[in-house]
Amino acid sequence: VTLNVCLGRDFTGAGLTLCGLRGGEPPSRGGGDGRERMLRHVHAHTRGHAILHLGRQRHGADDIVTGERYNLILWNKSSHHRLSKDFLAKYRSRPPAAPGGEAASGGEEAAPPDLACLSYTHDGDYENYKPYPPGKKPKPRGPGGG
Repeated sequence: VTLNVCLGRDFTGAGLTLCGLRGGEPPSRGGGDGRERMLRHVHAHTRGHAILHLGRQRHGADDIVTGERYNLILWNKSSHHRLSKDFLAKYRSRPPAAPGGEAASGGEEAAPPDLACLSYTHDGDYENYKPYPPGKKPKPRGPGGG
């Protein structure tokens, strides 16, 4: 579970984009909805307010447009669980490509990803949907592509 508290300063932008849950089985294997990279909610930080979400909720901080923002972020995790075979099998693979595309991890998504949920640092198929930001390039992958 992640707790994200906005402590303040004056800023614009800097929302928190929340997408689907990571690590679920693909629909063809009786698992989740296959929508890890589908937009669920965009949270606008407000000084003195907090958001609580699952640690496996795919999320990302949006760019700060103006000013400065200070947040206190608390991650609660189980080190024992993170070393389990089940956890490692789910989270070491990249998200799968959309139907008809090349699967990144042997699974499938229910639909093409929402562009707001793509990450050039985490998604091996990022370039299939949009160009890399200026000055950015694909993150090198280890043996096996993961």
